[in-house]
Amino acid sequence: MLKTVKISSNSKTGPIAVTYRAGTHNVFGTCPKTCGLNPQGEHGAELLDAEYLAAVRRAVPPGGQAWTYSHFAAELLPVPVKGETVINASCDTIDQALAAVAIGRPATLAAPADSAESWPRKVDGVRFVRCPAELADISCDRCGGGRPLCARGGRDFVVVFVAHGQAARLVGQVQAGGCYGTGGPVALQWRATRAKGRPDDAAELVRFAAELPPGSMLRHHIVGDLGRTI
Repeated sequence: MLKTVKISSNSKTGPIAVTYRAGTHNVFGTCPKTCGLNPQGEHGAELLDAEYLAAVRRAVPPGGQAWTYSHFAAELLPVPVKGETVINASCDTIDQALAAVAIGRPATLAAPADSAESWPRKVDGVRFVRCPAELADISCDRCGGGRPLCARGGRDFVVVFVAHGQAARLVGQVQAGGCYGTGGPVALQWRATRAKGRPDDAAELVRFAAELPPGSMLRHHIVGDLGRTI
């Protein structure tokens, strides 16, 4: 199920286009079972949705930029291609992030809440830099001087997101959990997506992106992922 928003009111993204994606029977239905942030892994997806992934890759505003994040294994995600959506490998550990960079995938790291003072740092020659929005009053639309860090497919550094939200204490722990989509306004939007979103998510996504103003930014999946749901 897909929910599209032409102008987000989310303070972190700024006034850009965004989407939400949820499973038909459970909001975590598009997220991989193996995601370390997923507290309901039994309801998650086992496989990537090939049709939807193809739609995400080409769902870029005319002359604009699009990006998203996926907790599926980095090797399952496409290598960035100019003109396509940048799909970041969302990693749970430093080792996972290093492995993703090594195979040419842009990577992000979900870091524990108590690690805020640990960044930036360099590990095995790879820089880990914190999301600018966590350090200053900067939203995605103003990040990187109009070129958001997460939308740079060929970057050689990892973007770090320090855990936030009601379940932040679970990030980096053995127990699965920590997804910021489990509470607050994001959770409300996610539940609404499952209940009232468009079931033809691949076709709807391509249509939505094509109708956005030229030069727009599109952040896919404020919550949700690329998984195939039953």
